[in-house]
Amino acid sequence: MYSRFKAYLFLTGLVFTVIGVLAWFQSRMAPVDPTPGPAPAHGANASEDVNRLISVTEERPNESSAASAAVIPPVAVSEIPANWRDDLGVPVLCYHQIVTEEQYRERPTPYAVTVAQFKAQMQWLAERNFYTVMPDDLVAYVKGEKKLDFSNGRRPIMITFDDGNNDFVRHAQKVLDQYKFKGVLYIYPTYILARKERSLTWAEIQAVRKAGHAIESHTMWHPMLNTMTDVEQRAQFADSKKILNEKAGANVRHLAYPFGIYTASSINLLRETGYHSAATTFYGANQVGEHPYLLRRYLIVKSDNEKIFAQKTLARSLPLRLVNSEPGAVLSGVTDIALRVPAGLDRTGFRVRVFSTPQNFSYDPKTGNLNVTVKPSKKRLSVLEILYKEKGIEYRANALFNHRKTAAG
Repeated sequence: MYSRFKAYLFLTGLVFTVIGVLAWFQSRMAPVDPTPGPAPAHGANASEDVNRLISVTEERPNESSAASAAVIPPVAVSEIPANWRDDLGVPVLCYHQIVTEEQYRERPTPYAVTVAQFKAQMQWLAERNFYTVMPDDLVAYVKGEKKLDFSNGRRPIMITFDDGNNDFVRHAQKVLDQYKFKGVLYIYPTYILARKERSLTWAEIQAVRKAGHAIESHTMWHPMLNTMTDVEQRAQFADSKKILNEKAGANVRHLAYPFGIYTASSINLLRETGYHSAATTFYGANQVGEHPYLLRRYLIVKSDNEKIFAQKTLARSLPLRLVNSEPGAVLSGVTDIALRVPAGLDRTGFRVRVFSTPQNFSYDPKTGNLNVTVKPSKKRLSVLEILYKEKGIEYRANALFNHRKTAAG
């Protein structure tokens, strides 16, 4: 199992090119009118606790999570609300590292944000009447079960931190406290179990939770889920939930996909193991009707100046529903994808791309049906991006598809 753990850590490096392209493309294509990862893998020399606490997946192919009280019912594909333009939605920001200027000079990485930069960003949010919400609030909102306060210019937002770095307690928490913000920490337990120099301790995580911040899952050891079997994915979800609940006193119900990558099986298995939502790394704020296991979340990186941070935070979303495919489906060869976006739009306002490559598409303004052909990718996945511009405002949506690996690929 330890050798498998090391192998997955090695594989994480292979995906950085794809994620880097996504982050670059998001920043490059951010709208001018402000009206969104991965951190490096950790724990290569994990402690013996890793081997002891990670379940041997082959021994439990039919086991459901012991921590799950009930299976979460399937999510029905929701209708697109007629007033979707009026729904500003709830943005979710994704941080990885909050570092001092000296730390950044010693180890520069695009996924770090300096303390000064983070302070300025939190001040920007506070000055514009943003207030933080927790994952349960966000899920209730997108399901239409709870209204959030948008009155008098107030705006809800969720601020998240991936992996489990101790710079949250050293730097970020103090800034959040200053503005009465709460954070959501998506943690993968092997990083904590490895007792790395930059990782939180269980005692720190417990203290963070008691201070009102949320502790949620980032899987067990941060793998690329599209490289795993269903049995392996189930163990990633169930084991991380179990350990975080036991070691941190958490009540884990939400997850962030490592690298933003998922499969159709991921969503089904998350429901079965008692998760209520999962977050991607896709553009935009989360509106009523958003799929709770495909929540949009924007990477915040070192190169984000105030203008780009504003564009990400105030990004507008285009509702998107899959018609003939599951989210994260594995495609074999060239595939025609049928989607539904709002009806009554101007076809000339659309741009459809896979990564940065323009795609041919058809759009029916009467029904909102949009069809596009997706070709296989050597990257083993494709990110379909749909952009619609109207009256100077750009609305966007994304969909991820995996590709069956061929002998040539």
